[in-house]
Amino acid sequence: MRLKVVLAAASVAALALPAAEAAADPAPPALPAPASGCVGASAVTVRDLPWATARMAPYLLSRLTDGQGVTVAVLDSGVSAGAAGLAGAVDGGVDVVSGGPATTDCLGRGTAFAAIIAGRPVPGSGVVGMAPGAGILPVRIIDPQGRVTAAALATGIREAARRGARVILVGTGLAEDNPDLRAAVADAVAHDALVVAPVNDRTRGEAGRPPAAWFPAADPQVLAVGGVAVDGKPTEVTGPAAGVDVLAPAQGAVVPGPSGIGHYGVGGTGVAAAFVAGAAALVRAAHPELSEAAVRTRLLDTAERPGTGGPGTVDPYAAATTVDVASGQRTVPDRPPVSLPEASAGDPAVTRAWLLCGTLGGATLLALVVLWLVRTRRSGAPPLA
Repeated sequence: MRLKVVLAAASVAALALPAAEAAADPAPPALPAPASGCVGASAVTVRDLPWATARMAPYLLSRLTDGQGVTVAVLDSGVSAGAAGLAGAVDGGVDVVSGGPATTDCLGRGTAFAAIIAGRPVPGSGVVGMAPGAGILPVRIIDPQGRVTAAALATGIREAARRGARVILVGTGLAEDNPDLRAAVADAVAHDALVVAPVNDRTRGEAGRPPAAWFPAADPQVLAVGGVAVDGKPTEVTGPAAGVDVLAPAQGAVVPGPSGIGHYGVGGTGVAAAFVAGAAALVRAAHPELSEAAVRTRLLDTAERPGTGGPGTVDPYAAATTVDVASGQRTVPDRPPVSLPEASAGDPAVTRAWLLCGTLGGATLLALVVLWLVRTRRSGAPPLA
């Protein structure tokens, strides 16, 4: 009977603990399709670190590099210079479709890619880019209806290389092999720019048939990126026949809209390619002496490969900190003791931490009490009153 009373008392004490005050963030809406017109502000703000960013863990490199000094060109629908987290990060760029700068973005696509690559921290939000110290060079190659041509792609790549981009993200592609597009890629490589592009994630319409090859991703000089899902498996369209070099998250990404402070959910191989471009920026900033070919090799050789074979998932930390076998020098700085920032007693994070400690402590105490009572009964000793 005494055992039941103790258990009941402990249960009541546990139930009396105040509930954690912060619930999970609401899911952000999906970024509207191009046919929906220009993208407006989202009403949902995400405070937590999105899964895709946590999976890439760029914060592990914060003491080594944040991408500062590296310019990443984003070839897509333009980049909104006023988007949350992108203030001061965006160059004027160029619009190869209609002329002028590319610092506005009707579709929100280019802004999404830029934020994944180089979004700065914003108070009250967990959404941040892979290389928040990097600069963004926007190059608009897509018109307001979401259309792109081989000529625009080729011109955009050449402009990005000419303007000094060390990493060039092409956010889309075409199902046609164009000689001028291949020549533009070769020109970028000659300028020591690493070109990153997504494989095709659009079905052909016929059941069971893989998507058509996409260019420039199908060009051997381009780092072709496929997607990995939240469950850790490659997405259906990035199987062995897709020509994938490396994988990155194609689900669970959250980005700011082109206006306002709210967020949208995005996915697809273009998103995966943006994560890889951000990882490349970190490597180039940490090792400015490396050529684009050497950076590419690091990204491929340090990727997390599944036991079943096939392309691996990019590992930014390993790519930036791996030991240079030729020199025998380790690239990781000595780690000092972790210094946690002071927080006031009213800080919600502190409150949640104390509640968690109290809950875990109560559960541990309950388990010890039960174990003591059981042992006491077995030994014949009377329980304490």
